[in-house]
Amino acid sequence: MKRTCLWLGLLGVTGYAAACSSSSDTAPAAVVEPAPPGPPVDVDPTPKGQVDPGAHADPNAPWAPPAESGPVAFPYTAYRCGYPIRQVSPSKPSADFHEEVSGAAPAPKNLHLTIAGNASSSVVVQWSTDGATRATEVRFGDSPTKLDKIAQGFSFDYGATDRRQHEVHLCGLPAGRTFYYDAGGSKGRSAVYKVTTAPDAATDVKVLVGGDTRTNPDVWANLAKAAIAQGATAMVMTGDAVASGGIQSQWDALFEAAPELFARLPGIWAHGNHEGLDEAYFGQFALPDNGSASGVEEWYATIYGPLRFVVLNDTVSSSSVITGVERTFLDLTLKSIDRARTPFVVAMHHQPMYTTSSGHAAATNLRAAWAPLYDQYHVNAVLNGHVHSYESTKPMKGGTGSSLGTATTDALGTRYLVFGGGGADLYGFKATQAYIQTRESVHGFALMSASATELKWTAFRADASTIETITIPK
Repeated sequence: MKRTCLWLGLLGVTGYAAACSSSSDTAPAAVVEPAPPGPPVDVDPTPKGQVDPGAHADPNAPWAPPAESGPVAFPYTAYRCGYPIRQVSPSKPSADFHEEVSGAAPAPKNLHLTIAGNASSSVVVQWSTDGATRATEVRFGDSPTKLDKIAQGFSFDYGATDRRQHEVHLCGLPAGRTFYYDAGGSKGRSAVYKVTTAPDAATDVKVLVGGDTRTNPDVWANLAKAAIAQGATAMVMTGDAVASGGIQSQWDALFEAAPELFARLPGIWAHGNHEGLDEAYFGQFALPDNGSASGVEEWYATIYGPLRFVVLNDTVSSSSVITGVERTFLDLTLKSIDRARTPFVVAMHHQPMYTTSSGHAAATNLRAAWAPLYDQYHVNAVLNGHVHSYESTKPMKGGTGSSLGTATTDALGTRYLVFGGGGADLYGFKATQAYIQTRESVHGFALMSASATELKWTAFRADASTIETITIPK
């Protein structure tokens, strides 16, 4: 799904050049009378300013989406959304709006949520069915027994055999509110799940962190059960969710191992080397746009409560991207952040700049390109996977391609937090280094708890015992 923010019209961008390679039945809901759409109320951050617009719909206003049908013309803007959707996946430029047509397997599979716009007022609901099903509808409301609002979306083929992807963008939602939803059509619906929108201020949030789930869905299933008990309302994935991005059965196993987690927590995803720029990755995840003609959904930024996430891609079509357009995006984004609105800045990309792993060396090219910007703008933490173990550093400053830099304080430095323990076979370690605070070869997950005054990182083993807790003050 290739998305653009409102500035693209001003920039004159009409396409993109991303580097990608392929790869409970219920009665039909009541029809909502169509009405003209109101003004957009959920606006993506601009590519330069990266400002949270803070625009939200009146929660008491009637929900009255217009009647739509037939092929979807891109760029397309869903009801009450302020971010046009540029294209559904790299090589599939077309989609079809909801129609009550069902194939042999119309019940939703792989139901999951992502954030593509303002996390405090929107969420994207996605699932797949057999290739013939066109029913793409979400019913939602304030009670699990009263799903009294209907949103319809579009579906498309992204290349998987007899598989169709469905996508519904819910926008204009109240901030910090829990609501309930199901998905599908009259011939097959999901169970009812709950989801909570982000607050629209620097108030308390909890966000799960996972990565490198890959080839052991049983391990991932156990981790997901322990993780969801932590009370988070969103999740971030640091890459390598599967071993091969083009194999649909691996994506199916990932989702099937943790259905409640994916259906309840909107995801912020980073691309890993095992996703491989594959069509299946971009087709299954609606993510924020970066406002550029290249790298759309590969690198982007989003706000969640007091956290400003800057997500980067370190598996790119050319190394010049890392030092060129992506570095420019990182510089402009970090330069524009309002620390009063988001006091904590967290960068995320797959490969670590600091590691003592025996499985992978540190990515010194990334440290040369990006660490000086992390220092310049004081990024509080950098999240990575790739290494199948847990490592945390002391606060670091001054790192370059040839230098590790020096340890300092949280007020001046950046914590590098590596946890690729989501299920892939574990790695050992080489000799430790002075910059390492804690390391352990273990499966697990982490929880970020953030407020206006502190960011707390807690790393857990698979049995939910604590590896360590790090508190980063404002």
